Amino acid sequence: MSETSRKSEMEPVTGAWIADALRRIAEAANTNPELAAATREAIFETGLFDIFGSGERTNPVDILDTGGEDALRAYLTKLDLAPLRALVRAHGYDPERETARWRSAPRFIDLIVEKAKLQLEQERKTGAATKSLAEAAWML
Repeated sequence: MSETSRKSEMEPVTGAWIADALRRIAEAANTNPELAAATREAIFETGLFDIFGSGERTNPVDILDTGGEDALRAYLTKLDLAPLRALVRAHGYDPERETARWRSAPRFIDLIVEKAKLQLEQERKTGAATKSLAEAAWML
């Protein structure tokens, strides 16, 4: 029986327990690039990123604020062109519709990341971004 199995039998599973388990995974992944890649893939496969919304309801600013640019890019890389277009449209990232003829997912990803960075910076200046590290502990 594994240590994790025994621990879950001895004490109830709480948010703090989950955060601790994820924190240990993150610490190990920070020193092992292969584990980091496997962890990112597992997070996407489990649907954990759906807490940030899905499809055009995805909030790129929340992902950026919580996980940084790498997490946002990793999430966006999983999307096809149509969902990227929908995300740009839903968040008003291209009011002039300059992206109407774009056929490159990397261009959309760059646009979304840049617009999300600007939006996050603005929210931080106005005090609107109040997400604490504790709220994002599952990503640590």
